[in-house]
Amino acid sequence: MHAKTVKQNKAELIVVGIALVAFVLGLVAHLAGASIANSAFFGYIAAPIPLILGIIFLISYKIAEAAED
Repeated sequence: MHAKTVKQNKAELIVVGIALVAFVLGLVAHLAGASIANSAFFGYIAAPIPLILGIIFLISYKIAEAAED
């Protein structure tokens, strides 16, 4: 096995941070979608979350791909 380079370690930390942000966004969207309050404000929060998560995952993939030289 080869040791990880500094670039790979940095990319791994960035991707883990992005994964945590995506988890929190998903949790907020889930709670907003399942809210008993049923107000329009929660719908405005929950509706764009799949698009935002897709963009976050794409950025995360590109960062991880760039570290794999």
